[in-house]
Amino acid sequence: MTALMTGERVEQADRPASYRDALRNREFRGLVIAQVTSEWGDHIARVALASLVLRRTNSAFLSVLAFVVSFAPAVFGSALLGPLADRLPRKVILLGCDLARGLVVALLALLAVPSTPIWLLLGLLLVAETFLAPFEVAQRAVVPDVLTDPRHYLAGNGLMRVLFQLDQVIGICLAGLIINVLSERWALALNAGTFAISFVVIAVSLRWRPGARDGSETRTSLISDVRAGWRLVFDEPALRAMIILGWGASVFLIAPEAVALAYARADGASTAVGALLLASIPTGAAIGAYLVGRLGPLRQVRAILPLAVFTCLPLLGTSLAPPWQVTLVLWFLSGLGQGFMVPLIATVNLVSPAKFRGRVNGLAAAGFSLTTAATFLLAGLVADLTSPAVAVTVAAVVGLAVVGLAHRSWPRGAIRRAATRVYTGG
Repeated sequence: MTALMTGERVEQADRPASYRDALRNREFRGLVIAQVTSEWGDHIARVALASLVLRRTNSAFLSVLAFVVSFAPAVFGSALLGPLADRLPRKVILLGCDLARGLVVALLALLAVPSTPIWLLLGLLLVAETFLAPFEVAQRAVVPDVLTDPRHYLAGNGLMRVLFQLDQVIGICLAGLIINVLSERWALALNAGTFAISFVVIAVSLRWRPGARDGSETRTSLISDVRAGWRLVFDEPALRAMIILGWGASVFLIAPEAVALAYARADGASTAVGALLLASIPTGAAIGAYLVGRLGPLRQVRAILPLAVFTCLPLLGTSLAPPWQVTLVLWFLSGLGQGFMVPLIATVNLVSPAKFRGRVNGLAAAGFSLTTAATFLLAGLVADLTSPAVAVTVAAVVGLAVVGLAHRSWPRGAIRRAATRVYTGG
C-alpha cells in the first residue's frame, strides 16, 4: 500500500505545471519583465559593439573578441561575487547591479565615437559585464524563493529559458534595425535605458528577503565561501555531473554564434544575413525549451543526455559549407536540442541547499563563462585560419566527445534519486 501511494504521488508530481501557474505570482512577473528588458538591451549592445569593431578592423577574430569581453568578466564576477547572493539580500544585489551597469553603459554610449580607441570601449564593456554575473546569480538564486512549489519553479525556469532565447532573437533583430536606422551609439544608449527599467520593476515588485545565510554561521571571506561551494558541488555526484556537462556544453552551444557574422560574409551575404544566422539558434532553443517544458519533471531530467547529443548532430552538416539558407535550418535544428538546459539548470538549483544557491550558481556560471569565452576565441581563431564552417564542425565533434564522456560517467542512480526527492518529495 505504501509503495502504491508513493507511486501515485510520484506520478502526480511528474505532471508538468504551466507557465500560467508560475506567472500568477506577482514577484515572478516582475522578475520576468526585468529579465526581458535588460536582456534585449544586452544583446543590442553586444551586436552593436561587435559590428563597430568589425567595421573598423575588418577582423573576424577581433569582432569575436567583442563578444568574449561581454562574457569573460563572469568568470571573476560569478565565482568571487556570486557568494554575495548568499550573504546579502538578493534584492540588494539585483538593484545594485542594475544601477552600476546602467551608469557604465551610459558612459560607453557617450564615448562611442570614431576618436575613441577600441580598447577603451572594450574595457568599459568589460566593467559593465562584471556586474552582470552577480545579477544573474542572484536572479537564479531568488526564483526558488519566489516559486516555492518545485513544479511551478520548473515551469517558471523553463519560461525564463524560453525568454532568454527569444530575447536574443529580438535583441539581435533590434540591433540590426537600430544600427542601420540610427547608429551603434544609439544602440548602446538604449541598453542603458533598459537597466533603468529593470531597476524600477525589481524595486517595486520583488519582496524584501534577508540574506540566505543564517546568523549562526561564522564570518568567513568570499574565498572561503567559494571553497565551501566548490566542496558541495564536487562532493555531490548529481550536482557534479550536471554542472560539468553544462560547462562542456558551451562548446557546441556557442561556436555557431561566434562565427555567424563571418560565415555570412564568407558566403557573400550581408550583415543582416549574419544576424539571421545568429538568431536561428536561439529561435530553435526557445521552441526546444517550450517543448521540453511540456514533459513532466522526471521525464525532463531523463531527456538531458539524449537532447545534448541531438544538439550536436545538425552542426556536423556545416562541414559541407552549405549556403547560408541551408545553414540557417541546420543551426535552427541544433537549437531545438538546447531544451536540455531547462531541467539541467532547474535541478541544479533545487538540489542545492538554499543558503548555498548563490555559491553553486556562481561556480556554475563562472565555469560556463570560462568555457564560453574560450570557445568564442578558439572558434574565431579557427575561422580566421581555415573557415567558419570548419570552426563549427570542430565544435560539433568536440561536443559529441564531451557528451560521450558525460554518458560514461553519468551517475544515473544519484541523479534519479535527487530528481525524485526535489520534484516529488520522495
